Amino acid sequence: MKNGLVFVLVLAAATLLPAAVNTVIRQKSGDLSLTIYNRGLAFVHERRQAEVGKGRQKLVYEGVAHSVLSESVIPSFEGMAVRLYSQNYIYDLVSLPSMLRHSIGKEVSFLTNGRNPSRLQGTLLADDPSVMIREKSSGTIYTLEKPSQVLFPRVPEGMITRPSLVWEIETPQAGKLGIDLKYLTKGISWKSDYVLDLNRSGTLDLVGWITVNNRSGVSYPDAKLTFLAGDVNRAAAAQPQRRMLKAVMRMAEAPAVKEEAFAGYHIYKIPFRTTLRDKQQKQIPFLNRARIAYRRYGKAFMSSVGRPGVEKMHFRQIVEFDNTRSNHLGIPLPAGIVRMYSKDRAGESRFIGESRIGNLPTDETVRLTVGTLFDAVGERKVTRFVSRSDYRSAEILYTLHNRGEENLTLKIEERIPTFGGSIKLRSDCQGICSVKKLSAFVREFTIRVPAKKSYSFHSEFEIFK
Repeated sequence: MKNGLVFVLVLAAATLLPAAVNTVIRQKSGDLSLTIYNRGLAFVHERRQAEVGKGRQKLVYEGVAHSVLSESVIPSFEGMAVRLYSQNYIYDLVSLPSMLRHSIGKEVSFLTNGRNPSRLQGTLLADDPSVMIREKSSGTIYTLEKPSQVLFPRVPEGMITRPSLVWEIETPQAGKLGIDLKYLTKGISWKSDYVLDLNRSGTLDLVGWITVNNRSGVSYPDAKLTFLAGDVNRAAAAQPQRRMLKAVMRMAEAPAVKEEAFAGYHIYKIPFRTTLRDKQQKQIPFLNRARIAYRRYGKAFMSSVGRPGVEKMHFRQIVEFDNTRSNHLGIPLPAGIVRMYSKDRAGESRFIGESRIGNLPTDETVRLTVGTLFDAVGERKVTRFVSRSDYRSAEILYTLHNRGEENLTLKIEERIPTFGGSIKLRSDCQGICSVKKLSAFVREFTIRVPAKKSYSFHSEFEIFK
C-alpha cells in the first residue's frame, strides 16, 4: 500500500517512546541493496519485517541515513492492509550540545565550580557561549566552567540515538508486517581508479578499482552493491542549499564484477555482499586484464602561425590502446584516474604519470597523457607569411631532434588559421614522415625519428576568401 506522505518532525522514537504504542524495526543483514551514483547520491532498497499489533500505532524504522532525501522515500507494506496516516523523519540525535539546547528553560541538576563541587537544582537559562543556570532555592545565577557539569534527569523529548523514520499506521489485526523501503540519500559516492603497468614488450597490464566513500551517517551491513556509470540528470533546486598511490601488483582473480547496459547507462554489479560502514572508504577490484597492446608517441600541438620567427616545440608523451575484445579488453570503462607505472632496466616499477579518462564505451581508443617526452625537441620556423583581406599563405619549416637512445614516433597536430573560402595544402613530408588530414583546417604529421637523428620538412598553405 502506498499513500501520499507527510513530512514533519515528531517526538522521540525507538527506545525513547512508550513501547506499547511503538514497534521498533531494527536493521538486519541480507535484505539490503544500494545503487551508487558518481556524484554523492545513492538509491537504497531495503526489506524488513515486524510483529505489529491491531489498531493505530507507530512503526519506528531505525538506521536511516541522516542525509536521506525525505521527499524520495517510498514505503510499501506487505502482508495485511495498512492505513498510513503520516510519515516522520527524526534526525535530532542525542549529544551534549543538543541536550543542552533542548533543556533551555527546564529544571536540571548541576555541579558547582571548584575542586569540591556541590550538586544543586536550577533552571537552565543559556548554553552558549557559557552555560548559565538559576539556582532553585536562592535564585543565584551560576556560570559553569564546563557544559558537562549539567546533569540531565532524562533524555529530552524529540531526540533519538540514531536517525529513524516513524510511520503512524492502523492495521486490522495483529501479525507479521513486511516493509519494503526505497529512498535516495546523499553522502555516498564512488569513482573508478586504474593502475596501468607498461611492459617493455609493447603490452600493458590494467587493473581497475571501484572506490566507494560512505559519509551518509549510517552503515549498511551485508549489502548488495551496484555502481552506475554516467551522469544522471537531477532537477535544479529553486534556491541553492547551503548547508594512493598504489603499488603495482599481480592480483589473484576475484569474483567477476558483472557489467551490463542499463537505461542508457552502464551498471557494475558486485557479485558478493559486503558491509559498507559509515565514514569508510572501501575499494573493490572490478577489472584485471593483461597483454593489452599499446602505442606510445610524442605529440606537439601547433595552433597558429603568427609572424616569421622560430618557436620551440615540446612533445607530450601519449599512450593509447584500443578497448576491444581482440586486444584483451572490450569492457565499458567508467570515468576515473589512470595511474601509470613502468619498469626500469633492473625490473623495478616506478610511477611515470597519471591521466583522467571520461566514460569510455567499448571499441573506442583510450588516450592517456603520461607527461613530457624528455628526449624530443624541435623548432618551427615561419619562413614566409602573407596576409591580405582576401588571401593568406605561409611556409613553415619543422625540424625535429631525437636526443635519446631509442627510436621515437613524433606527431605534430597543425591547426591552420580559419579564414574561409578554398584552401590548398602542400608539404614535402615523405619517407619516415606521413601526413593525415583530420579536418578542413587541421592536419597531423607523423614522423618516426631514429635515435640520435634529426628530421626536417616544409609545410605550406594558401587560403583564398
